[in-house]
Parts: sequence; structure tokens; C-alpha cells
Amino acid sequence: MTIGPILPGRLPSTMLSNRLKVSLNDNALELAKLQQQVSTGQKYSLASESPGAALRTIILQSTFERQQQYQSNINTSMSILAMSETSLSSVGDALNSAKAISLSGVGSTSSDAERVALADQIASLRTQVINAGNTTFRGQYLFSGSQTNVAPFEEGANGLVVYHGDDHQIQTYINTQTLLPNNFDGISAFAASSPEFGSDIDPALTLQTRISDLNGGRGVKLGSISVTLDNGTPQTQTVSLSGVETIQDLKTVLENAFAGGPLTLTVDIDPASENGLRLTPSAGTVAVSNVAGSTLATDLGIASTAVAQVNGGDIDPGITLQTTLASLNGGTGIGTTAGKGLVINNGGQTFTVDLSTATTVEDVFNLIRTADPNLNLGFNDAGNGLAISSRVSGADFSIGENNGGTNAAGLGIATFSASTSLSELNYGRGVDVDTGKQLQIIRRDGTTINLDLSGTKNVQDVIDRINDFEDFDGTTPLADLNLGQGVPVGATTLDITRRDGSVVNVNLAGDA
Repeated sequence: MTIGPILPGRLPSTMLSNRLKVSLNDNALELAKLQQQVSTGQKYSLASESPGAALRTIILQSTFERQQQYQSNINTSMSILAMSETSLSSVGDALNSAKAISLSGVGSTSSDAERVALADQIASLRTQVINAGNTTFRGQYLFSGSQTNVAPFEEGANGLVVYHGDDHQIQTYINTQTLLPNNFDGISAFAASSPEFGSDIDPALTLQTRISDLNGGRGVKLGSISVTLDNGTPQTQTVSLSGVETIQDLKTVLENAFAGGPLTLTVDIDPASENGLRLTPSAGTVAVSNVAGSTLATDLGIASTAVAQVNGGDIDPGITLQTTLASLNGGTGIGTTAGKGLVINNGGQTFTVDLSTATTVEDVFNLIRTADPNLNLGFNDAGNGLAISSRVSGADFSIGENNGGTNAAGLGIATFSASTSLSELNYGRGVDVDTGKQLQIIRRDGTTINLDLSGTKNVQDVIDRINDFEDFDGTTPLADLNLGQGVPVGATTLDITRRDGSVVNVNLAGDA
């Protein structure tokens, strides 16, 4: 039997009334929604009305807010750089004024009183430059590097200026993937640090060397290598080195790969070079190769065809704070430290650094920093040596040997050595040795020799030229290096002048 719909006439009047109310309410809500959309210009007022559209809106809003922050960063950076430019412009003006004042005092037309007055003006300009270097903006110092709460420049009682900032910069995002500096440090803007001293000191490989410190600190990309031992029946293992952190770890993993087998493998540091690995099978031959998609065996210097012993290449361990002094210079160390050490001349002060208690590079840094806190201590860009510079401006800076030692040379930080170029002497002005003018040396017995330094390029050339005259007996050199800081010319005083009577400007008897 078919059942038809309930006719309205059969519904109670209360139900009809309720249906009408619901319909009116729905219409009123829809009308209110439309009115709200018209008045606000927004299709939705609640995220639940369209989750997909709400998510897209949130992402867009977040992107917009980031762009606003990037724009704010750019505006702030531009204002900081503009203030920095203004400060540096004032420094340029002061330097130009100082040059003009200095030139005005050249010659015999100026009296002593006038020269004193000119010196006072230059002193005032110097103060102006220091004040410009200590400029603040938005509560931060502009030229102190990353230490923006520290006044970068301080003038000491001796008139020398010390830089207290660092060589870092403040970085700021200007878009999602671009980070740019927005300030200048005092070293790059004012040359507030001396040139760095430090050369390659060839740290030897040790079992404690970290894999990340190999190749001058660049490390290697770890993975797997293939090792084959063969004494008639080849044994090949694909060895994963993914988890190793030190050379000791690498040694353990490679040796364990063949432990208990008919052939075993011994891994150690090649004693002939002290900078590579050595792989020795218990019998037969060993071959090492890269696995597909990897260059690890090559990077470790041990890729090899079948040989009786693999003597790996130099994997150039970088220097770190934990590098031992005994491992430097290919494992020969830095020489005897007891009673030796360093002599540092900086800002008119002399500091003696006793290294007898030092065993690591960090120990050396701590001892140097304790003796003279106005030094920058770090590593060179190549990662194979120290880098030391002075933060005192306008003063001599040198590092030499104490009591005839070799520690400064062993650490690669001697500022004056036999290889020092003559062009570096006299604050970079060099020595003019190719003009044909000769040196006249009055010897202790009263006789003289005339010495031509033409063609000499470095300090050793000068020493050899002084010692290499016709009646030198070859046993007691007239000139030698003076503890790494100067060139003494014999046990007692010798007079060295040019033959034309002018002053010798070679600094042979003192600091270069």
C-alpha cells in the first residue's frame, strides 16, 4: 500500500508555527550574513565556514607579516648604514684636515710655537676620529662588531688607542634566504688591528684527530669504502665509516671488519710522513677503493690498488684548540719550552710568556692572553696555523724568542725571521737596496768594509751578504738573527752607515 505525504491540514498548528519560525530565522541569519559580507568585504567570518580558505588565508597573512618584518629590517639597516656613513665621512674630513695641517708645517717657515699649535690641532682631530669611532645609534655602538654594547675605542694613558670590539658583524634577514650585515666592525672600518701573523705549522695526524678537522678543517663526507685483503683468496668488505668521529674510531672500525678472519688488517699513522694513514694486511696485499657515488677512500688518501702496504697521502689535519704542541711541525713540536717561551712587544710594553706548562694550542692561547689581553688570537684561513694580531693602534708589535728558544718559530708566529721580506720592514715602506748605495761597516779592529745590498730580497740575504765578504773566516758570523726580533751585528757594537754618510734604514740592530 502506498503511503503519501502528510498534508498540511493534518499538521498541528504549533508545528506549522515552529517550521515558519525556523524558516524565518534561517532567512534572517542568511540575510545578516550577506549584510556582513557586504559591509566587511569578507566572504567568511569564521575559519570553520571554509577550512581550506582559512588555511590559505593564514599562510598568506603569515607571508605578508614576514614581508613587513623584512621591510622593517631593511629600513633599520639602511638607517644604521647611513649613520655609519656619516661617521666615516667625518673621519675622512678629519684625516684630510690633518694632512693639510701637517703639510702647512713642513719647511723652515714655521716657528716652534706654530708647530706646537699645529700639533694641538692634529691632536684635536685625533680625538674627533676616536669619538666618531665610538658613535652610537639606537643605543648601540656602530663600530664594535657584534659587541654592540661595548665602546670600541679607548685611548690609554700612553696615548695609544685600544680596540675592544671584534671582527664580526650583525646579520639581518632581508628576505627568506638572504642574510646581510648591517654594520662595520672597527677592524675593517678603521684598521684597528695589526696584520695577522701566523704561518703553516703542519700539525701531524694523531689518533685523537677528529674527522671533521681533516683537509684543513673542511673534513670529509663520510660513507663507505671497499677494502680487499688477498693472500690467494680475496676477502672483500664494504666498510661503513658513517659513525666515526676520530682517527681512532676509523682505525677500530676498519680493523674490526676483518677481525677473526684468515687475514687481518692493521691501521695506524704512517710514521714516515706523520700526516697520513697506513694500512697493513697480516699477509698478502690490501686494496682500497671508493664505492659507487662516494669519494671517501680518495678523500682519506688511502685509495689504492693491491699493494703490500698502503701508505696514505697527506690528509692535512687542521689545527684546533685541542691540537697538541708535540704534534706541530709534522710531529717535531715547537722545541724546548723550559726556560724559553715568547717575548711579545706591544704598545711599548714587553711581555715574557713562559710556555713550559703548555701542552695544547688552547694552553698557549690562555698563557698569551693572560700576559697581554690586547691581542686577537685565532687560526688562519687555511686552518693550518695560528693567527695573532694586536688591537693596539699606533704602536710597534712583535713576537720573538725568549732566551734563545725556538718556540715563536715553532708556533709560526715569529714576526721577524730569516724569510722576512725586506719590503715588509719599516712599517711596510721597505728598504731601498737597489740604488747602488753601499753600506760601510766599521769592524771591531777599526778596519772597514763596503757592502752592496743590491739584489737582496729578505733578511737572510742581508745576513749572508754581511757575512760573505772576502776575509770572513767562516767560523764566527758577523751577523745573525737576534732571537727572532732583530739582527745583531757581532758581540760588541759595530757602526753601519752608508758610504755617502746617510743613515742606514735597515733596522739591522733592532726590531723591524
